[in-house]
Amino acid sequence: MPQYLNPDDLPYPRYGMTPGVATRDFVFAGGMALDLETLRRKDEAKTIPDETRIALDEVKGLLEAAGCSLRDVVKTTCYLADDSYRKEFWEAYTEVFAPGPYPARTTFVAGIAGDCRVEIDAIAARPRAGQA
Repeated sequence: MPQYLNPDDLPYPRYGMTPGVATRDFVFAGGMALDLETLRRKDEAKTIPDETRIALDEVKGLLEAAGCSLRDVVKTTCYLADDSYRKEFWEAYTEVFAPGPYPARTTFVAGIAGDCRVEIDAIAARPRAGQA
């Protein structure tokens, strides 16, 4: 039975979505620096590194609600609003996941909700009881 994750009780259901879902084996979580009240980028997301960290913090919170951590992430799909953000994004992303190993990652340039510039979708393998 899936577990629908919204640990901060944010208004995602108003928009017909849930920020994360956990199954027996996997956790699917998304993050972006979108203010759900204004549907604009959060004020604290001034730089691409800021925005990347905010998105990954959202993913981290969802993972923790399912008993996982960023170390359990096996795959990310990342979206950038402009390819010129790639270098700053990679540096911030790498810093958060350091020292590795790093999840498999695909990065696309695409339109993103509001005026956000970074969106991250993560899949984590859920640890089984008794496994390290």
